Order: sequence, then C-alpha cells, then structure tokens
Amino acid sequence: MSEQEKKPKNKKLLTYYLILGVCILIIAAITVGVIFAVTGTQSPDITIDAGGTSQPDESNSGSSDEENSGDEGNADEGNAGGDVQDTSTATVFILPVESTAAATNCYGFYYNSTLDRYYLHTGIDFSADAGTEVYAAIDGTVESITTGDILKGSVITLSHTGGITTVYTFIEPAENLAVGDSVSRGDVIGAVAEAAGEEYKEGAHLHFEVYANGSAVDPELYLEIENK
Repeated sequence: MSEQEKKPKNKKLLTYYLILGVCILIIAAITVGVIFAVTGTQSPDITIDAGGTSQPDESNSGSSDEENSGDEGNADEGNAGGDVQDTSTATVFILPVESTAAATNCYGFYYNSTLDRYYLHTGIDFSADAGTEVYAAIDGTVESITTGDILKGSVITLSHTGGITTVYTFIEPAENLAVGDSVSRGDVIGAVAEAAGEEYKEGAHLHFEVYANGSAVDPELYLEIENK
C-alpha cells in the first residue's frame, strides 16, 4: 500500500477517536452534574438538622436560666427594703352623693349666673336637695374643714394616697367629723347645704373637685356619672 493511500485511513481513525473522546467527556460531565445536583439539594437540610438549631438551645439553656433566676433574685432583693406598692382600691371613686343626683355643671368653662361671667369651673356640681348625704369618694384623711366662707360656704378637704385630694364645697359637715380623722370610701362626711356664695343662683348642690399633686383635674376621670 502506498503512502498516499495510508494517509486517508489515518485521518478517519483520528476523527473516530476524537468523536469517541468527546462523547466520553460529555457523558462524564452529565454524570458529575447529576451527582452534584442531588447532593447539593440534600446537603442544606442535613446541615440544619445536624446542629443548626439544637446546639444553641443546649448552650443557652443553662446560662439563660441562671441569668433569669439571678435577675429575679436581684429584683426581690431590691424590693425587700423598699416601699410596698399600694394595690388597694383606694383610688376607685364612688359618687359623693346618691346616684339620683344630677350632674348639672361639669368641669370646663361655663357661664356662672351668680357672678354673671364665664370662667373655668374646676369641679362638678351635683344638684340635690339640702340635707342629702355626702360621702367620701375614696379612703382618706380629713385635711381641713372650713365654715362660713363668704364665697364658698362650708368646705371639707380630704387627702388621699398618690397625691390625690378631694374637695366638697357647699356642704354641712357632719357633727362628729374633725381634722385628722380617717375616713373610708362611702363614709358620710356631711350633707348638701343650701346654695350660697358664688354659686347661690345654682340652687342647692354639692360642688365636688379633684386635685392631683396640687392641680385641678376633671373629676370625670375618676367618676362614672350621667350628665343631666
């Protein structure tokens, strides 16, 4: 066989080998890709289950309990010698007069027919017949009893816990009531008096005020009343 006849046969063999090699590489690449795809989708779940959540819980279980118990201990120790918080119903008000009394003038600016002018009305007027019993709205101590005031007639002032003060104006004080006496919520401290002084044209009524740390506040913040 001549050299010229051998060259075409060698070229064909070389082409076959190249095609075979390429096919092998393609098959190998596909196989590797499938393996990585399968293992890649499964590996995150295995990693999380293995220790992603369990180890932090185990490591913190002891320390968190100890820290919490320590905090509770410190809180108890801190409060052991401090003032005891008042959890009674001392600031739960009741109406200072019977529920049938009408709330005629409430907290806010209003026209005073006696003085013929508008001004800030710092309390609530409960219209009631003279002689109607007046009650302590909350537990407290008699701070002062004033009688014969030209503008306000008689006034009883009670002091309470939490910086609260209640004032009862146009009232006839109970005979046995004295400054310094302790009164309970609902105790009778006097009776509605005839209208006098700066509100005498309003008719017989109790003028009731509430002060918080020395400042007048709307009594309706503490009372549930029906305005009439």
